[in-house]
Formats: sequence, structure tokens, C-alpha cells
Amino acid sequence: MEKDWGLNELVEILRPRLQGLVICLSHSWGGLEQVAATDALDFGGFGLNISVLCLEGSPLHEHLAHRKEVKVIPLQFSPRDYFDWKMRTELRRHFSEGVNLIHLHQPSLLGSVIPWIWRRPEIAMVASRHIMSNHNKKDFFHRCLYSRLDSLIVVSQTLRRNVLDTHPIREKHVKVVNLGLDFDRFDPDRVDPLRQRAVWGADPDTIVIGLVGRIDPAKGQSTFIKAAAGLMKSLRAEEKVKFVIVGEETLGRASNHLQELKKMVTQFGIDDPVVFAGYQDNIPEVMRSFDIFVMPSRQEAFGLVAIEAMAMESPIIISSGGSAADIIGEEEFGLLMRPEDAFDLQRQMRYLLDNPMERVQMGQRARAHVKRHYDRKIHHVRTLDVYDRALSRRALF
Repeated sequence: MEKDWGLNELVEILRPRLQGLVICLSHSWGGLEQVAATDALDFGGFGLNISVLCLEGSPLHEHLAHRKEVKVIPLQFSPRDYFDWKMRTELRRHFSEGVNLIHLHQPSLLGSVIPWIWRRPEIAMVASRHIMSNHNKKDFFHRCLYSRLDSLIVVSQTLRRNVLDTHPIREKHVKVVNLGLDFDRFDPDRVDPLRQRAVWGADPDTIVIGLVGRIDPAKGQSTFIKAAAGLMKSLRAEEKVKFVIVGEETLGRASNHLQELKKMVTQFGIDDPVVFAGYQDNIPEVMRSFDIFVMPSRQEAFGLVAIEAMAMESPIIISSGGSAADIIGEEEFGLLMRPEDAFDLQRQMRYLLDNPMERVQMGQRARAHVKRHYDRKIHHVRTLDVYDRALSRRALF
């Protein structure tokens, strides 16, 4: 029979047992990295022994470097996907220091972690998958890798089905752990959006339509700009709209996509209503400042920014596919658009402009929904329960 532990009970059980190593070797700062960082800091704050292995100089390293809750270990090289011998040396050092559980946030690196724990059955191995897979990985090599996982954590039922269809892993080892928010921080009643809106040149009568995400072709900023250009042509005389793009390009990546987007805005003649806001760390205030939140990504396994917007009572427009149905249900909490379809996005934005009461009610329903299903305490309990079961299983070896 499964035990139904509370958070405090799990922390007390794990405090003397767990010495965890979180691995997140990404150059970016997005939903994946935020989940890894937030969980590590929270668990460390509970008194659990957590270390974080991250790339030296990465946004994750900078975010955690001066925090006391966790031990931060900057890695000076980017490991290969398979059989990286430098990674072998690095892991052996941590095992000698007592690490007994690894939580890897990038399954692409399983090939450079699993081989080095194969003869260490006492080491628990957990991974999180944050994105959909379009490749069948049920070959011999991946069967070996995934057979050594104690659990694979996914963020939605849609992603769980995708994993079971494409990966050689048993159903009982795939655990759905919803993302979690701190609703004291994400509380619309505690945030005054007027200051942020003023920075963007939006007065109280202006409708602000926003997008938050890494500047990347897959995130759909170009679709957003095309839809904005189309919507501007249909605005009524009394309507005022601002389109705000929050985010920056991935650190260290050679790309000129941001400049391409700015050039597109100029070509459409919409420099005035479009604001490139860059990176923002005051996300609750940003989300509260939006009247409509747009997530036009080509495909998202699950969007942390979507539930952040919903928590701040912003109705959302999100690309269909991925985990869109998990997020907005039967469109009670937002509207669907076809991926990369600027005309469809324009149509949905026009609908919300024309129906201000529905817009407000949709935002209120959205907050109520995420409060029921995406509370950070529930997220913590489910994650720590995965750790507890993995350690208990490994204690038998």
C-alpha cells in the first residue's frame, strides 16, 4: 500500500538519508532551469542536503552562486551526450563524497551519466523530461539507459503519454509531477501593475498583450508580430493596444533572431505599439500588467509561463498541441490557436478585445484552476516522494 506522506513528514524522513546531486547543464534560462533552481533552493531550505552541478558562467550558475541553501558546483566543460570520460571523473568525485541520488534535468545526458553508475546499484537515479519527443527511442541502447532509471518525472499527462509511446520505460516508472507556484508571490492582489505598464507606455485604457519566453524561432515571436500587425489594421478609433515581448536570446548562442524580429516590426510599421522589454525578473508584476497573455510556441510540453500568467488572472492564448489541453481544458481558462498561424492568433486576440467581460472572467477562472492543481507544496510532496521511493528501492541492493 502506498503511503500518503505530508511535506513535513517527507522532509524529516529524507533529511538524514538524502545527499542529492541535481544536474542541469544548460546555457539557457527558461522553464527547465527555473524548475531545477527553485526545487533545489526550496529543498535546501528545508534542510535537505542538495548540491547543483551546472555550467560555469551559465544563468543557472549566476542565479545560485550566492545562495546558501545549496552547494553550487560549476562545471568547466560541456559533456558529450554519451560516454563522456570527464563526466565520469566528476561523478566519481561526488560519489566519494556521499552522493546517493542524482536528479538529471536533461535526459539527453543520460548516456554520460548512466554508464558511470551502472556498477553502483546504491545510487538512485531520477530524471525529468520537460519537452515532447518526436523520435522512437526503443532501441537496445536506450533500453539499457532507461532500465537504470528509478523514475522519470514529467510535467503533464500529455507528456506522460508521449514518453510511453516513444521511450523504453515501464509505466510505473513515469511519474506526473505538476509544476508548482508560490501563490503568495503570484497573487494579483499584491501587485500594482500601473508602474510596469507605464514603463511600456501603456495607460490604464490601453490593452496590453504580452509574450514571455526565450527569444528563439520555436517560441513564436515572429508569429506574434505578424498577428500584431494584422490586428493593428483592424483597430477601432477608440482602441489602444501595446504588444510586449519579454525575453532575451540564449546566452552564448550565435544568433541574430532578435534583430530579425526588430527588423520585422519596422517593416510592418508597428514600432510604436511593439515593445521589446528584454529579460525581466519581476514576473508576477509583468504577468499582472498583461490584459492578454500569448504563448504561440510551435510545441511546448508544458509552459511554466502559462500557469504563471493564469495565476495572475491573465487569460491566455496558446498553441494547440503539446500539453495545451492540460493547461486550458475545454477553453475555460484560455483560447487555442493553430501553431505558427498568425491569422488564427489575430482572430483570437480580436475575440478577447471584443469581449472584455469574458476576458476578465476567463482570467479569474484561470487563477482558480491553477490554485487547485499547481500549488508548490503539492509539487514538493510529489517530487520528494519520488526521491524517497528511489532511495528505498536502492537500499535493497
